[in-house]
Amino acid sequence: MKELKEAVKVLMNEEYERAAKKFGGNFNSPHEVYAVILEEKEEVCWELMDLKYAIDLFWESVKKDDTEHQDSLRNIEKCALNAACECIQIAAMAYKARR
Repeated sequence: MKELKEAVKVLMNEEYERAAKKFGGNFNSPHEVYAVILEEKEEVCWELMDLKYAIDLFWESVKKDDTEHQDSLRNIEKCALNAACECIQIAAMAYKARR
């Protein structure tokens, strides 16, 4: 897990750099920080709801002994990656705010 966290920190820094080039390196106020982080958090919540739904569908097919799981697993992977990306964006914005 330690190596994974270090790799995610690299991604967080890269996301910060992308956002800084596009929107500037600093926030204007704590209110702006809150609004940006809140928006990203809402996006994480949507992705996690999609992930829960995908896992639930997968489980239903497993219980029915359905042997075709590739689409379900691809959807779980996609939703999990999307949620992870949103979390990285939150980390990058928190990093931006405390710089």
